[in-house]
Amino acid sequence: MKHYIAVSAITALSALFVLTGCTHAAVPPGQVAAQQAITPRAVAPARPTLSAMELASIHPNEAGVIPILEYHHIDNGRTTYSRTAAKFQGDLERLYRENYRPISLKDYLDNRIDAPAGMTPVIFTFDDAIESQFRYLPDGKVDPKCAVGMLQSFHAQHPDWPLKGTFFILPESAFGQPALRKKKLAELLALGFELGNHTINHPRLKDLSDEQVQHEIGGCAKELHDLAPTAHVDVIALPFGIAPRNRKLLAEGEFDGVRYTNRAAMLVGAEPAPSPVSKKFKPMKIPRIQAFDGPWYTSYWLDILAKHPKRRYISDGDPQVISVPKSLSGMVDQNRLNGATLRLY
Repeated sequence: MKHYIAVSAITALSALFVLTGCTHAAVPPGQVAAQQAITPRAVAPARPTLSAMELASIHPNEAGVIPILEYHHIDNGRTTYSRTAAKFQGDLERLYRENYRPISLKDYLDNRIDAPAGMTPVIFTFDDAIESQFRYLPDGKVDPKCAVGMLQSFHAQHPDWPLKGTFFILPESAFGQPALRKKKLAELLALGFELGNHTINHPRLKDLSDEQVQHEIGGCAKELHDLAPTAHVDVIALPFGIAPRNRKLLAEGEFDGVRYTNRAAMLVGAEPAPSPVSKKFKPMKIPRIQAFDGPWYTSYWLDILAKHPKRRYISDGDPQVISVPKSLSGMVDQNRLNGATLRLY
């Protein structure tokens, strides 16, 4: 299995300025745009409007940042890109305790974030489709020590913690246990998880020809469609965080006579992501937090957001309304509201 390059200290330091209003410095860029605009959504029934007292109490800020966590191995720490089961459990407990709640990547991209009032959304992503993320035991049950099993258990203990997350798949080696690939992908979809494109062979896309890039991206999309026909795959996690030289091929291309499209691309590292209505939001360059120990990783960023809660995205509880303090109105790109109402207070 090929691994990701680590984010350099310089890149991570510059990433810190996202939270202090400076220019975003990304890890090697890229993004997929099947639709570069967000997907139009049907208008849901309006929810009760927050009173002035509730606004003052909750103090929603839906222009704030959102942690998108990037996991690989969930095991005993055998590789650099591992998170032990105990530390993964600790991540869940800390996030729950600090009022984070999972949302889907689709709802984030659509600007239809459905988190309870006063809560901060968090997005779970898992790269490489490693067996420790999703494993069946010999009796056919989900291993309670794999990531999916742990998420199911946590959801059972905390029903207000939704089962949400995106698995970026290497289809030819998906989750080990090759005879069970289709079953695993179908179960992930049935549980409410999403599937994403991670190419066929996890290459450095900038080193490939246009034809090879389309083989890697389009080939993955085609295999995932064959394995999981009901999956809607329109986001890519860039191997090593590196885009191809011809970046148009991230958004769309053709492989084996079949067109593929992507609406967003996930980077490797290095900081919390902008709100989908922020002027800093770039769907083809969405940053993530690598879920490791040490500076610039999970605890580092959660500690910063705990010390500076006003920088967090704080939900007003209504996906149809975007509530932002008047002092932060200049951060909002009203072209990205996607039919939602902007409420300044």
